[in-house]
Amino acid sequence: MFETTATVVGIVLTDPVTRETANGNRVVSFRLGATSRRFDKTTSEWTDGDRFITTVSCWRHLAEQVPSAVGRGDPVVVSGRLRTREYESGGQWRTAVELDASALGLDLARLRGPAPVGADPPFPARTEPTSRIAEVG
Repeated sequence: MFETTATVVGIVLTDPVTRETANGNRVVSFRLGATSRRFDKTTSEWTDGDRFITTVSCWRHLAEQVPSAVGRGDPVVVSGRLRTREYESGGQWRTAVELDASALGLDLARLRGPAPVGADPPFPARTEPTSRIAEVG
């Protein structure tokens, strides 16, 4: 079976949560949001387009690094395996989109202020979530 891989550029919407599985594997998860933007020539303004929200899961070595490097409001780039999970809630079937991360990093193009070299994370200059995705978190 083929795996669907994706790279998502977005904002961390929730604080990363660390937990351990029954067999002792560490996993860190958080919600990630991305909103497309486009320039409307008729109004000469930027407008929000579609939004994408997913749960990101980081396993093993990546899970050890995430809590000290990434926090709510940080702009990030996440690559990994994209999957959907169906479940029943309240008598209705729902679908959740999840991203099992294989790589994660700060989006330095959107980070406010310099990311200090050699400084202990979390970095002091965090980007506050803006636009419609911040309302969903």
